[in-house]
Amino acid sequence: MQTSADIAGITPSPRPMVVHLSGSRRGTTERLSGDTLRIGTDADAEIHFPADREPPISPLHATLRRQGATYELQAEPDQPVWVNGQPVTQATLGSGDVMRIGHGGPLLRFRLYKDGSNAYKSLGDSLSDCVDCAKHGGKTRLDRATIFLAGMPRELATQTAPWFRSVVVLLLVLLGVGVAMLAWRSVQLEQRLASERTRLAETSERLATLEARAGAVQRVISAATGSIIFVQGAYGFVEPESRKPLRYLALGPDGQPLRNMSGEPLITLEGDGPIVERFYTGTAFVASEDGLLLTNRHVAIPWRDDESAQALIQQGLVPVAQRFVGYLAGIKQSFDVELVVASDDADVAVLRCSGVTGVAKPLTLSETIPQPGDEVIVMGYPTGIRALLARADEDFVHEIMSEGEPDFWNVARRLSETGRIAPLATRGIVGQVTAAAVVYDAETTSGGSGGPVIGLNGEVVAVNTAILPEFGGSNLGVPVKHAGELLASAGLKRHR
Repeated sequence: MQTSADIAGITPSPRPMVVHLSGSRRGTTERLSGDTLRIGTDADAEIHFPADREPPISPLHATLRRQGATYELQAEPDQPVWVNGQPVTQATLGSGDVMRIGHGGPLLRFRLYKDGSNAYKSLGDSLSDCVDCAKHGGKTRLDRATIFLAGMPRELATQTAPWFRSVVVLLLVLLGVGVAMLAWRSVQLEQRLASERTRLAETSERLATLEARAGAVQRVISAATGSIIFVQGAYGFVEPESRKPLRYLALGPDGQPLRNMSGEPLITLEGDGPIVERFYTGTAFVASEDGLLLTNRHVAIPWRDDESAQALIQQGLVPVAQRFVGYLAGIKQSFDVELVVASDDADVAVLRCSGVTGVAKPLTLSETIPQPGDEVIVMGYPTGIRALLARADEDFVHEIMSEGEPDFWNVARRLSETGRIAPLATRGIVGQVTAAAVVYDAETTSGGSGGPVIGLNGEVVAVNTAILPEFGGSNLGVPVKHAGELLASAGLKRHR
């Protein structure tokens, strides 16, 4: 923007200023005007210092006299003055010169600005003044840092050009928005992690309590861990006559099946879309020397208790097990698992897993009925793969996630190969016993179904089957008597 002086062809006169680098007025800037300016503690001095705070300065210590575009410094007789570290009695000031008034007195920096109408400081000038204020105003590093951090915002807010202040404000606003977004995303991530880890943390705390107590509890957990199996399976559906598998009509851009207006996936017996698979996990335990396992019927035959699966069965489709495997703690390879027999009256089933023969010791089934008040330990794999990942270290989880969408089978295999598969144990008290159920308060959740409920003598008293959160977190187990009868009915010898 052109000034009236520019239009008239006249060059604006430089605007002189002094910056107080130290002393009682440290950090302030004074714009100079007038032909003669007195420096001292006298009340009439144009550059005034309070006498009680600046004893090295006399009432009239020095004078500034206009010399063209600048000023000439004239010291009064016997009054010490320095310019750029050199003692002087008279000196013509140049822009940037530093004056010291009196022995140990305040430092002032003289500056000339070309823009006579505004005379705003540049960022470099502001930074330089704040550094010098800190350097000469503090005795320790902490003092100097405090002076600098306190003075810089004030300097930028009052001495720089309005446009620069606006830019600084805009940058601060953008920085604040960025910090807020990062904080919001951090909170979301923490909430997701907390929701995944809450139940595990509670279970782990209870396990820590068990481990802290010496005696039977520790021995039971240690002895049973190698006999608890993490089972993993998948099943689909076929048309009985043609044996055509049920497929998804197509996948969307996100890799998920296309859905109808009701949110249900579009399925068909034609085409070459991905085959429909239902994935599930559960728990089983070794029950005989020849590789027989006990679990829940709803783990061995999951479609029987799945309403959506039953709807497809009613339409004439037949469920088909596609894969059924098990993992043991400390064993890297998985074992193929197959159904032997399932009970029609109780939620128990017998599986066969020849790979555990000679590897895992079978758990002993109790021949006595537990009583209310008895302590029991429930062991298994609640929440399945999610809990196993939650217990893994962050580097391993990051490695798995960096490989793309986690694969149901591959994640379990990687967990097993790296020794990260091991059952959880929770402790509780038996509250009620009937012919159909044992009720106890040992916490567990989905995925723990089929795990053993063990008394402190190390014998299995029930097969964990259901959760009753509406009854204070109580759980149900099928009395082990039903499991023993199922083994006997199949002509198998129960391990005692």
